[in-house]
Amino acid sequence: MHKLRRLHPVFNMSQLMALGFGVSAAISTCAWAQEAIYRCGHEYTNAPRDVRQCERMAAQAVTVITGTRPSPPRAVAAAPSTAATEVRTSPETARSAQPQQAERDLHARTIVGQELDKARQQLTLLVQEYNDGEPVKWASESRHHQRYLDRVTALKASIERTQRDIDSLQRELDRRPVVASTRAP
Repeated sequence: MHKLRRLHPVFNMSQLMALGFGVSAAISTCAWAQEAIYRCGHEYTNAPRDVRQCERMAAQAVTVITGTRPSPPRAVAAAPSTAATEVRTSPETARSAQPQQAERDLHARTIVGQELDKARQQLTLLVQEYNDGEPVKWASESRHHQRYLDRVTALKASIERTQRDIDSLQRELDRRPVVASTRAP
């Protein structure tokens, strides 16, 4: 017969202390979770000012939801302040920067204008296809009326979305400064 050897666990002092700390933390958590909760008006507390004016709540499971913590502010690279920049720039540099900015503004306004024209063309095509809520039925929709209704709904949503795009592009265009010519005579 085989003899069974009994293994004896060997713990060092730090492991025993950690085990004792874990057990005591678990016991204190259980005791804390069973503490009475009171509702005093709109306030919930475990230490009411006047117990007679508060209602003791029934014991329930407590759920703790941890929130996100804000990240610490990032260190901003040592960027020169605008006042310091203005002092260091020479009049020649300032004059050359103005035409460059005017050119960028003109380019941005041109791009927004082109996008607005594309959106208006797309809206025209969508409105023609929508045909006042009765677009032409496709062959695949002749037997499946729901497909037709889905396409009509999608067309209507596309028209509304394109109209919102046009409105926002028009606002953007109105915000952009009107730049005359960037070249000096």
